[in-house]
Amino acid sequence: MAEKEIQFRKKRELGDIITDSFEFLKQEYNPVSKLVFTYVFPFVLIYGILQVYVQMRVMVNIDFTDQETMLANIGPIYMNVFLSSLFGLFVQSLLAGTYYSYIEIYVKKGKGNFELSEITPLLFSNGLLALGANLVLFIAVMLGVIMCILPGLYIANTLSIVVIILIFEKKRLGDALTRSWNLVNSQWWNTLLINLLGLLIVGAVSFVISIPSMLAGIGSNIFSLQETATTEYPDWYWVLIGTATIVSTIFYVIPYTFLAFQYFNLDERTKISQPPVQHLQD
Repeated sequence: MAEKEIQFRKKRELGDIITDSFEFLKQEYNPVSKLVFTYVFPFVLIYGILQVYVQMRVMVNIDFTDQETMLANIGPIYMNVFLSSLFGLFVQSLLAGTYYSYIEIYVKKGKGNFELSEITPLLFSNGLLALGANLVLFIAVMLGVIMCILPGLYIANTLSIVVIILIFEKKRLGDALTRSWNLVNSQWWNTLLINLLGLLIVGAVSFVISIPSMLAGIGSNIFSLQETATTEYPDWYWVLIGTATIVSTIFYVIPYTFLAFQYFNLDERTKISQPPVQHLQD
């Protein structure tokens, strides 16, 4: 059975966004996988190793039975976590920029009418756009969380399509922020459900992969306050931790797909709701 081209520029209900997202991922699995594993996966692999390193450092250097030592080591630990988070932000931006570059060409030229080589010139510029937007979004969300959890949640949801707007509409960052604010607020709760569902899927995948390591952790007394507990972790425990990080990072293409369809849905609804311009006759 021949696969049909999926139209992004279309008004959709919430259920249609979910089903069409999975249909698109199913149809475009091979080229998207090739693109992601060629340009993004090496950095995702480094990120997984870095996450394992940071967790090992935390477990080795923090001893809850010795408050003085714990306070002395907390500064370097925070720095490791901060640098790891920044690198994770870079990896997510690279993944978003690469994936949305594919969707950009798909929307412009149609299914099967382009080669992956046509996408590679877009990766650097779109990756930088995604990184800049994600840095601003990260700072805004953190400020919102500091004020209270709810403002952080509101900002994260309202600005969740900024990266897509920057890539598809080529707007300046300030204009893209305003555009995202206006579009999302037209269907704020639907966008929140889409974001939560995407994060839930990623979290579920990570949880399933982490189950063996969690069971091993309980068996090895991972949460013990004993100083020697960190020496009992088997090597495969750390391999699973790194694997969970790598797989869950790649699976972010699912919420990114949700948001792409939601962006076009909101854009089409906005166009429909705008009255036609009346040209005055002299």
